[in-house]
Amino acid sequence: MSQLPGLPGLKALPNFHLFDEQSCAKVDDKDVTRVNWTRVPEINMRVRSGEFEPMIIQMKQGWPYVFRIRNRDDKPRTFTSREFFTNMAMIRITIDGKRQGKTCVPKITIPAKKTAEMRLVAAVDGRFEFEDIPLPIKGLFLSEGASGVIIVEERFATRYQ
Repeated sequence: MSQLPGLPGLKALPNFHLFDEQSCAKVDDKDVTRVNWTRVPEINMRVRSGEFEPMIIQMKQGWPYVFRIRNRDDKPRTFTSREFFTNMAMIRITIDGKRQGKTCVPKITIPAKKTAEMRLVAAVDGRFEFEDIPLPIKGLFLSEGASGVIIVEERFATRYQ
């Protein structure tokens, strides 16, 4: 994982960790081609007055999802969750209908009055907090709005092993 360098005259900067693009979950391309994206569960979230709604999302490990975030505000909003993005196998991210070049990202910024869509597979179970933070660097707390949580339930078959 990369770290910010020290500056001349300073002993060291705090231990901020930059986003490591190699750490994102992946899914086999053959499995992805079998998914009928018009029939998978959909999650529809909206941002209004800086608040994400719903603030609690539940998913099941191993399932594919279409996750949409509609920004109803007059300014851009940033959906930030390093842990969520590294533990979900992102297949595609589109913002305002434009496919993004990267799928391994720590955040997505949704322009005012626009929608972002993620096609993903919930690869890892756990609790993943999200908030509106433009700079996703650990140690900096610059939240611009309310936060929430995404809960990915463990697969039943692996629960008791």
